Amino acid sequence: MKIFLKNSMKFLRIKFFIFSFVFSFLIGCSNSNMENVISEDISFELLEYFNGETKAWGLIVDRFGNLQRTFKVKLTGKTNDKQLLLKEYFTYNDGEEEYREWVIRETEPGYYEGKSKDTIGVAEGKKFGNTMRMVYDTTISIGDTDIKVSFDDRLVKADKNVVINRAEILKWGIKIADVTIFFSK
Repeated sequence: MKIFLKNSMKFLRIKFFIFSFVFSFLIGCSNSNMENVISEDISFELLEYFNGETKAWGLIVDRFGNLQRTFKVKLTGKTNDKQLLLKEYFTYNDGEEEYREWVIRETEPGYYEGKSKDTIGVAEGKKFGNTMRMVYDTTISIGDTDIKVSFDDRLVKADKNVVINRAEILKWGIKIADVTIFFSK
């Protein structure tokens, strides 16, 4: 009987540990609410902000908090009837260069769709005052391998000239990296 009770207690402890781990993981994966950073004084008009020349600086941090890369971006945007053609020219600290072109359109007030050659499907965005969230699937290169990942971009317009973007890169719903970008007009 003692052996049975001892094994039962051990089993219950293992179940409790697994439940605690899974519950903590699920709570940590919940989406944060963008509405808590809304400013009544500043409005973020995506197509208007990225029209013309914009400069940006950013960094990529892996899920363990290790800085992986830094980069600079020159952006050129041109708006035409609720649509933005945005050209991005990346230069990474290791000398690699990358070019990406986005077509982003406002589908209805405060809602956006975007597409680039790397996106899988359509990027979907929604504006909340001075903030915006855009989610999409894309492929990225890690070494010689291209992998499909999901981006969860959170943009905040800090003032009339500065937008801060914090993006989580997810694979199978698990964060593999964070990207932080500071845009300046």
